[in-house]
Formats: sequence, C-alpha cells, structure tokens
Amino acid sequence: MQSGDCEGGCIKTEQIRVRDSWLASVSQETPLAKLPCDACPGRSRGVCAPLDDARLKRLLQLGGRRRWMRREILYRADEPVQAFYKITRGIVVESRTLVDGRRQIIGIRALGDLCGYPAHEGHYLFTGEALTDVHACAFNGERFDAFVGGDVDVACALAQDVSGKLQRATAHMAAMGQLRSAERVAHFLMEMHELYACRYLPVHPLELQLTRQEIADYIGLTLETVSRAFSKLRDLRVIALVGNDAVAILDKDRLCALAGR
Repeated sequence: MQSGDCEGGCIKTEQIRVRDSWLASVSQETPLAKLPCDACPGRSRGVCAPLDDARLKRLLQLGGRRRWMRREILYRADEPVQAFYKITRGIVVESRTLVDGRRQIIGIRALGDLCGYPAHEGHYLFTGEALTDVHACAFNGERFDAFVGGDVDVACALAQDVSGKLQRATAHMAAMGQLRSAERVAHFLMEMHELYACRYLPVHPLELQLTRQEIADYIGLTLETVSRAFSKLRDLRVIALVGNDAVAILDKDRLCALAGR
C-alpha cells in the first residue's frame, strides 16, 4: 500500500471514530423533562392542538397552572382581564348578571375549552364560576395575544374555538326562542350529554352539576317551570331522576325528538 493510501485510510478511520464517539455521547444525554401536557386529556383540543413540545413549553410560561374549588369565582364580568384559562379538569359556567339581580347563564365550559376569552376592551365579558373543582392553564392576556400573533396555526385554532362558541350560542338561542318548557329541558339535557361525551366524561348517569335554578337561568325559564318539565320528562319515561342533580337518559331518541334535534 502506498503512503498516500495509508494516510487517507487513517484519516477516514479517525473520522468514523469521532462520529461514533459523538453519537454515543448524544445517546447518553439526559432526556428532556416531560411537560405536564403529556398527561393532559385536553392536549389535543383547542389552542394546544397544533403545538409541538417547544411551543407548548412557551405557552405554559405565559402564566402557569391554577386550581379552584367548587363554586369559587375564576373572574368577574367587567373586571380588568388578568388571564385567560384553558380548562384541564372540571366544568366552568359563564354568566352575566342584570342590574335587577337576575342572571343569564351564557355558556358551560369543560375540558379543553378556553374561558374568559374573548374579552372586550381589556375587561371580562362574563363571570366565570367553577361548578366543580377546576384545574386550568392560565395565560397572561397581553403575552397570550402576542403568542397567538406569532403563530398562524395557533391563531387558526383560537378562531375555531371562538367560532365553536358562537355556533353553540346561536343554536342555543334559536332553540330557546322556539321550544316549549319541556322541550327546552330536553334540549339542555342533550347539550350536556354531547358536551360530556365528546370530552370522555361519564354520561351514565349524567351529572348535571347545575342546580334547578341555574338550569332555569340557562334556558330562560322559572325555577318552578323547570321542575315541572323534569317531572314531565320523568313521567314520560324519557329520563329517570338520580339524586338531586343527575339524570339517567332512558330513551335518547325520544329525548332528541323533544329537543328538536
């Protein structure tokens, strides 16, 4: 073998050795710490859905994680926005109270939903109350807007979230404007069933979490009328009442028909 061949072979051998040494060192590096998002059932919903781990980490740094006990207030209507929240566990009801003290429940938010968003001129539009114990990721308002502004796919996911709320609110308003009392309660029960089912929450029985008065505040009836409507649906054997705030749906097809679905 000529000296040039030996020199070239030695150089190549050394390059392979350096490469193998580098690969071995990389394989021994400590793996990246897992994010809490890895075990979050809302990871694939809403604004988090399009994000990789690096952007998820940035999103988490916008405010951290929060918890509330059942019936605690997350935020109040007309107060300056401190943060928006994405629910990772539990149920939140958003409402608005009129000047005479009457309350209108606007929407029911569950796993994967944003609540407290959108706002109006830096103030919350609605009051958010925890119907159950609630866990959520908190996002600072200004930093959240900046984050969304820099990521087109996140902006699209956010637009879909807001659009979904608008569609549900429109469907709810149309139903409440046309249905009779028992039909409104049937519509409410189907709405809750679908909300729970698509988030893999138990539906047998259906734990409503709302009081009869709160249901009345949501579907625009009096407490007495709501109670009579539940009794009528029970007497028709469409539902069975389970305790104070749960129902078993006995005939889903009839319930859908009554709800105008």
